[in-house]
Amino acid sequence: MPAWLGLLANEHSSRLREVAFAMGCFWTGEMQIGQLDGVVTTEAGFIGGREVTLVKYDPAILSLNRLAGAAGRVRCADAVYVPVAEFGAARSAGLSPEPLAGYRAAPASDQKKQIQGTAAAKLNLQDAQATKVNAWLRTDTAKALEFLTPAQRKRMR
Repeated sequence: MPAWLGLLANEHSSRLREVAFAMGCFWTGEMQIGQLDGVVTTEAGFIGGREVTLVKYDPAILSLNRLAGAAGRVRCADAVYVPVAEFGAARSAGLSPEPLAGYRAAPASDQKKQIQGTAAAKLNLQDAQATKVNAWLRTDTAKALEFLTPAQRKRMR
């Protein structure tokens, strides 16, 4: 199955979970965390005045513990915010979670910053596609193109 098709199918899965990571710059979080297999979407935002990246991920592919570890390795996990219902699982994974409450999305101009000013900015991307293209476009264009439909790739030329 092409990467773009699998990604789009997974975007609306009922098994997706949410977590937010605080860091110095949510643009870094969107790019670095978005590169992880199992991360479906990212969104730049704020919790309590802190920049965060809100992440939807597939726990069948990427556990919360592995996701938090990977985010920490790229300096994107100064704090971990999870839904209160998942505190037990987060603590069992060795995390010190804070409640995922009071989240607000950053303005549209702060979303998917790596795409801005590129040909991909003119495409009508689904959220999951925008996440993956944003994550890879500046570092591995071929990888970014895997998440586009054939028609979208043609429009990129």
